[in-house]
Amino acid sequence: MENKERRIVVMKVVKTVLMAFIVGIVCVGTGFFELENVPLSKIMLSNAFDGIDYYPQYISMFTFQYMPLFVFQIFFATYIYKHFCSASVYYFSRNINRMKWFLKEAAKIYAQAVIYLFAMCVSQIIVISLFSTITIGSSAIIMTLYYIFIYSLYLLATTLAINVVSIMFSSNIGFITVQSIILLSISVFFVLGNYIKDDMLTGKIILLLKSNIIANLIFSIHSSRIGKINNLINIKGIDFDLNYSILYYLLICSVVIILGCYVVEKHEFITNSKEVE
Repeated sequence: MENKERRIVVMKVVKTVLMAFIVGIVCVGTGFFELENVPLSKIMLSNAFDGIDYYPQYISMFTFQYMPLFVFQIFFATYIYKHFCSASVYYFSRNINRMKWFLKEAAKIYAQAVIYLFAMCVSQIIVISLFSTITIGSSAIIMTLYYIFIYSLYLLATTLAINVVSIMFSSNIGFITVQSIILLSISVFFVLGNYIKDDMLTGKIILLLKSNIIANLIFSIHSSRIGKINNLINIKGIDFDLNYSILYYLLICSVVIILGCYVVEKHEFITNSKEVE
């Protein structure tokens, strides 16, 4: 049984890597092919919505760059929920401590998110290296770590939330509810520019940015205490540290995990479900 479970885990990782490679190749920026030397930090920034500003005309560009995150959310939307369907009642006979089980499943989603983001970046680096020379500096390594850490936490928070709401109601409601919150955050972000005069950000606008789940993904409006990183971002000149976004998503993840533990512990199996095989 252990060997079988191990093979299942390996297959899931392989599928995640393949999906990441395909998405990475599809979403690689064509502008890189025109450059002789491409800094790795520039590749990381392109994945972190580089060039996106808080005006409606940037929505189409944002939508394209957001696609890798959306694909992951779709792929893992029923990762935990499916075990609560009637076909999987036997599964819980070997997992009496549901809370411990849920925490392990959440850890698996996070691990898959890290693997997905890393593999996607690797695929882009491979493609770009066929046409250009990629330069790697200390700032690139730091930027990569920030990208993987912040974006993996975002994927964990949103994907886990989809699964938890799905357990409470249904997979359709779970996906629609979480995506509606994300769409609302996107809408709020892209109308902010209509209320900003001469690109001067007031305290209220900065507060809206820091509390917006999407704005925390956009590195270019962030700042950093590390000089060489701050020079690559912080186009708005505001105090919006990248470390703040790490804590922000950690807080959201904590709330979702606590809620998930309660729901998983109390909720019964879904009977006659046809949503998940």
